[in-house]
Amino acid sequence: MKRSELKNIIKELVEDSYIDTSKLKIGQKTSSDTVTTTLTDIDPETGRLSWDVKYDVNPEELYRRLSDLVDFLRKAPGNSELGKIRDEVKSIKNRTRRLITQHKS
Repeated sequence: MKRSELKNIIKELVEDSYIDTSKLKIGQKTSSDTVTTTLTDIDPETGRLSWDVKYDVNPEELYRRLSDLVDFLRKAPGNSELGKIRDEVKSIKNRTRRLITQHKS
């Protein structure tokens, strides 16, 4: 790779990573299905951004994924390490189901 090509790549990376902090506001929130972020601080000297991050877990989605994992591990022999992990995941799955049932009532 030529030096000029490397310089161009670095220039593009730096330009792509620039954030105009004048467009950001403290308290600004961004959400997805499972994560909510809130901008809590902008350092005026360095431009460093600080965020609060909250993970929103859907217990029913968690239960479904644990159930899929238990089904996947069902083939593992009971006395193997994977069998022990399956039993632990199954226990967590059952506790999650009880939690869901308790909170629906």
